[in-house]
Amino acid sequence: MVRYLLTIICTAFSISFVLKLNAQDTITVQTFTWDSVSRNAWFAFPDIPTSEIERINLIYNMRCHDAAVGVGSVGCREWDYSCNTFITDTTRFDSVLANQKKYIIPNYTESDFYYSNSATFNCAQYVQKNASYSSLSNAINATIGIKNSNISFKDKDGRYFYLFKAVDLLNGGLKPGKMPALKWNASKPGSLSFLKINLKNTNDDVLDPTKADLNSATEVYFKNTDFIAGVNTLIFHKEFNWDGVSNIQLELSFNLNKSNSTPEIDAFNAQNLAIGSTEDTWSLAQTGMFGLNLPPQKMSSVADEISISFWANGDRNTLPVNTSFLEGVDKQNNRQINIHLPWSNSSIYWDCGYTGGSYDRIEKASSSSEFSGQWTHWTFTKNARTGIMNIYKNGSLWHTGTGKTKPISVDRMNLLSNIDNQLSYYGRVSHLSIWNKEIDSSTIQDWILDPGNTNHPYYNSLLYYYPMNQNSNQTITDVAPNPATIQNSDFINWYKETGRNRISGYSSISELPVTTFVQGTPIGYKVEDINAVEEIPMMKIPVTEFEIEKGAPKIVNRYIVYPGGDLLVKDESGMIVDFKTTNYDGIFTQKDIRYQRFSPAKFELLSLVTPYGNNLDLGIEGKTFVFDVSDYAPILRNSKRLSIENGGENQEELDIKFQFIKGKPAREVKEIQNIYAFQLAWFPDIISSKVMEQRNLVLDNRANSYKIRSTITGHEQNGEFTSRSHFFNVIGSKSSQKFDFTVWKECADNPIYPQGGTWIFDRAGWCPGAASDVHEFQIGHLGDPGTTIKIDYGLNGANLDAAKYLISSQLVSYGPSAYALDAGIESIVRPNSERVEFERFNPSCSKPMVQIKNFGTTDISSIDFSYFTNSGTIYTYSYSGNIKPSEIKNIELPIQNLEIWSKSTDSIYTVKIDKVNQKEDDNPRNNLALSKFKFVRIFDFDPVFELRTNNVARDNSFRIKDMNGQVLIEKNNLPAVTTTQENLMLPDGCYTLEVNDASDDGLSFWFYPNLGNGSVAFKKKINTALATIQSFKADFGKGFQFDFVIRKTTDASDLEIPLLLSVSPNPAHDYIDLKISSNKLNQASIELLNATGNLVFHKKVSKQNSDFNETISLENLRPGLYLLKIKSGTQEYIKKLVVE
Repeated sequence: MVRYLLTIICTAFSISFVLKLNAQDTITVQTFTWDSVSRNAWFAFPDIPTSEIERINLIYNMRCHDAAVGVGSVGCREWDYSCNTFITDTTRFDSVLANQKKYIIPNYTESDFYYSNSATFNCAQYVQKNASYSSLSNAINATIGIKNSNISFKDKDGRYFYLFKAVDLLNGGLKPGKMPALKWNASKPGSLSFLKINLKNTNDDVLDPTKADLNSATEVYFKNTDFIAGVNTLIFHKEFNWDGVSNIQLELSFNLNKSNSTPEIDAFNAQNLAIGSTEDTWSLAQTGMFGLNLPPQKMSSVADEISISFWANGDRNTLPVNTSFLEGVDKQNNRQINIHLPWSNSSIYWDCGYTGGSYDRIEKASSSSEFSGQWTHWTFTKNARTGIMNIYKNGSLWHTGTGKTKPISVDRMNLLSNIDNQLSYYGRVSHLSIWNKEIDSSTIQDWILDPGNTNHPYYNSLLYYYPMNQNSNQTITDVAPNPATIQNSDFINWYKETGRNRISGYSSISELPVTTFVQGTPIGYKVEDINAVEEIPMMKIPVTEFEIEKGAPKIVNRYIVYPGGDLLVKDESGMIVDFKTTNYDGIFTQKDIRYQRFSPAKFELLSLVTPYGNNLDLGIEGKTFVFDVSDYAPILRNSKRLSIENGGENQEELDIKFQFIKGKPAREVKEIQNIYAFQLAWFPDIISSKVMEQRNLVLDNRANSYKIRSTITGHEQNGEFTSRSHFFNVIGSKSSQKFDFTVWKECADNPIYPQGGTWIFDRAGWCPGAASDVHEFQIGHLGDPGTTIKIDYGLNGANLDAAKYLISSQLVSYGPSAYALDAGIESIVRPNSERVEFERFNPSCSKPMVQIKNFGTTDISSIDFSYFTNSGTIYTYSYSGNIKPSEIKNIELPIQNLEIWSKSTDSIYTVKIDKVNQKEDDNPRNNLALSKFKFVRIFDFDPVFELRTNNVARDNSFRIKDMNGQVLIEKNNLPAVTTTQENLMLPDGCYTLEVNDASDDGLSFWFYPNLGNGSVAFKKKINTALATIQSFKADFGKGFQFDFVIRKTTDASDLEIPLLLSVSPNPAHDYIDLKISSNKLNQASIELLNATGNLVFHKKVSKQNSDFNETISLENLRPGLYLLKIKSGTQEYIKKLVVE
C-alpha cells in the first residue's frame, strides 16, 4: 500500500511578513491573465508613498497554452526566447548614445559621394562570343519563307519572337539534329548592337503576346553584328539541336545602335507567328529608398487565400543582402505578409498568415542568377484552408510547404520595403498583381505578361494590378477593378528597359525574317570570347540630409541626384574591371553626428527566458515565481504601461500580479533611475564605447546609501555560451572602485525540468525557464549625497565577434535604515510546494529551511525561532552564527519526528522569529511566514532502491540520509552500465535520496545519444519479482532530491534487526563490496549460493564500528545468477547477484 505525506509550498498569496495580515495591509494588482491577448497594456497601481510600502512582490505565473503538454504549436511553444517584463514611466526619460549619418544615401558607405544634377551613364562589361569555322561538310540549307516584305529595324532597340513550324522546317529540308548557324539576307546593310539570338523547341502553334516565354530558350548567338548587303551567316557559339518534331521559337534582341544605321532583312508575311516589343517600355527601380504605401482598402477581402505575382530583376551589384520586397501587417502590427527576395544568405522567404505569436513561413536557398542580373517571374500563393503555401518561378512550382493554416489579415502594406522602411529591395520590378485567390501554375503561365486582362479566369478576384510601365513622376496606376492608384509624394525611379531586358509592350506582328537554318559538320570550329562594354543609364538616387534638433534627427534637405565622378565598371560576375569618369556638380561629405536620443523611461522588472516547450508540462495551475521588486516602488505608482517583450511574450500563458504590502520599509527607496537605457549591444561596440559610454549621475541628496543593480544576458553563438567578466567602474567624490563580475549561470539545476532542448547547457546570465541573475553593488561609500558620480560599464578580456548582450542597469537610492535590529523571513525554501524556484527541494519531510535577511544595521549573532503546524506541537530552535546587514542566509530548523507533518489537518506550516540577539526585534512585521505543504511518498514496506548507470563511468553517485541529515548509505563513482540495488530495511521515518551527475547531463540526454540511457527507481519485492513503484525521469541534469517516508504496518519497535544492505557492483565481474549498516546487528553469516542451491561461499563476520564491510572475491565463479544470504539469529535477508 502506497500513501502520501505532506510537504510545504510557499504560495505567492500565502507569503506573509506580519503577525496578522489584514485586508488593508496588502493591495494586490492583477495585470495580465492567462487569457490576455495583449502583452502590452496600461494598469493602475496604488498611489502610495514609498515611505509607506514595506515590500512589493511580483507574482509571475506561467503555464502551457490551455494547460496542454508542449508539442509544436500546442501547449508551451518549442523554443527559448527572451521574455523581459518592463514598466514604462512616461514622466521620466531615458537617453541612449546614438549616431546619425549626416547624409542617408541608399547602398553607399564611402565618405564622399560625387553627384550630378543631370543624367549620367555608366558601363557594364559583358562577354560576347565570336564563333567561326573554315568549312561545313554535309551542309544542309533549309530556307523558310519566300520574300514578300522587309523587316526594317528602324527602332533603336527591340525584342522579337518568331515561330517556325516543324512542317515548314521539314519541307525546307531540315533534318533532326544540330545546326551551327543561320542565314539572313539583308537588302540594306547596317549594324545591330548586342545582337542576341535564343532558340528553343516548342509545342506552341501560335505566339501570344500575353504569355511569351521570356526565359527558357537557349542562347546560341551574342555579338555586336555588322550586316552586309546580301547573305549574312550568323555562326552560333553553341550548336542548337532540333528534335525533328517540335516547332522552333527564335528570339531576337538588340540594343541601341548609335550609328542609327540598321539593316533591312528579307521577310515574309504570316499570322500569329511573331510578336515584338519596340515601343518605349519602363520598369520601376528601387535603390534602397522608402517603400510605397499600398492603398489598403482592398486587402480587407484577403482571409484564407492570396496570390502575389510580379517580375523582378535584382541588382547584381548589391544582392544578396537583407531585403524585403513587400510587407503587410495587421492592426496590432504583427507581420501578416512578407517576402525576402532574398535574405543575405541567398535564401528566399515567403511569410503569410499570423496567429498565436508566430507566422507561417516557407523558405528555400537560391542562386544569384535566380534573384539578380535578369528578369524572373515570381508568384507567391497561400491557401489557409488546404494549408499549402507555394512559390512559383517563371510559372513553374519552385517550392512548397504544407500545414500552413494561419489566417491572413492585412491592415497596412508596403511595396519594395518592409513596413517601417528599414529593409528595402534593390532592383527593378514590373507587372505586380495581387489576388484574393490561390492561382495555379497553368494560369500563371498563360497570363504571365498580362495578368490584368479582363479575360483572365481569375479577373474577378484581382485586387491590384500595377503594370509599372508608365514613367510618371508621382503615381503608379492600378488597372484592376476599383483601382487604387499609389500616390507617392517622393519621386519614382522609372528605368527604361531596352533590348533583351524588355518584358512589356508586346504585340502581334505579321512579318517573319526569311531564315535559312544551316546544318552540317563544322570544320575548324572555334569560339572566342570578346569583351564588350554596354552603356547603362544611372538611376536617380535620393540623398537625405539630417541635423539634430531637440535631441532627435531632423530632415533638413532632400536631394534627387545622379551618381557622378568616378563610376565603377563591373563585369557580369560583379567584379570591378575599370572605372568611368563622368561630370559631377558637387560632393556630399559624410560624417557621424553623435547625440543622446531620448525616449520614455523603460525599466526592466524581470529578465526571464522561456523554457524549451516540447514535451513540457507546467500543470493545470502553471508554475509560479515570486520576485521582490521593492526597488521599483518610486515608479510602481498610478497608471503605468506594463509590457512583456523580446520574443517570448506569447510562448506561454502568463498571469502576473503585484502584491503591495503596506508598512514602514526597512529602508525607503527614495529613487530609482536607469543608468543606461535598456538595450541590446554588441561586444565590439561596448568595448569601443559606441554604446554604453561613461555616464554622469547625481546621487540623490535625500538618500544616504546607493547601489547598482544590473541584469545582463549574453546572446548569439559566442555571447550565449562563453563566460565573460563584466565590470562597472564607479568614480565618486570620495573614492573610486571597479566592480568586476562574471555573467555566467549554471543551468543543469534548473527547477523546471526536463525540457525539450539543450536546457542543461550553462549560459551567459540566463537559463531556459528561469529568471536571469541580478548583480548588485553597494556604492554609497564612493560619493556624498548630491555629488556627481561617473559610472562606466564594460567587458574584460578578448573581443568576441558573435556576441551581444541585453543590458539592464539601475541606480537605486535608499534613505536611512529604519531599524537597528531587524531580522526578516524572506522565503520558506523547504517545505514549499507552490514556488517553482524551490521545486528541486520539494516535496520534503526533512528539516525545514528558511531564508533570513538582515534588514537592520546591526550584525545578527542569534535568532530564536518557533515553528509549527496545527498538529499541536510547537518546535523551537536557537540559531547561532553571523548575518551581516543586507545579507541573506539559509537556516535549517530541526524536527524530532514526523508528527509536525503527519498530524496536520490544514496543510499550513508556520515559522516565526521570536528573538534576535536575545532580545525583541525592532520590526516584528517581517517575523512571520506561512506556507502550504503537500504529501511526500509513503512506503509501507521495505523498498529497494535501484540505479542503473548509462555508458559513462564514474559520473554518478547517490546517498540516502535520515531526517536529521545523517548519511546512511553513499555510493560514488559508479561504474558504467551497471545496476546498483539497495535493500532499504529501515525503521519508520523520513529519508532523503540525493542522486548526482558529475557531468550535469543526467542519466539520459537527447543531445548525447552515444552516452546511452540509465534509470532510477524504487521497487517493491512481490514474491520473487521486483515491481517499480516510483520511477524518476532520467533527464535530470545535475541531480535531484527525493524525500520519502517509510511507515510499515509493523511498529518500528517490533522489527528485530532493521538494517541497510548494499551490494555493488551488481552485475559484478571479479568482486563485490558488501556493506551492512545496523544499530542492533553485531554478528552475521554471509552465504553465496549458485542457481542450483549449492553453497559456493560462506563467512561469519563481526561489526566494525557501526557497519559490516566485506569484499568478496568472485574470480573462481562461473557467470550466472547467485543468491546472497545474510543470516543473523532467526532473521534472513536474501539478495540476487549477477556474475558476468
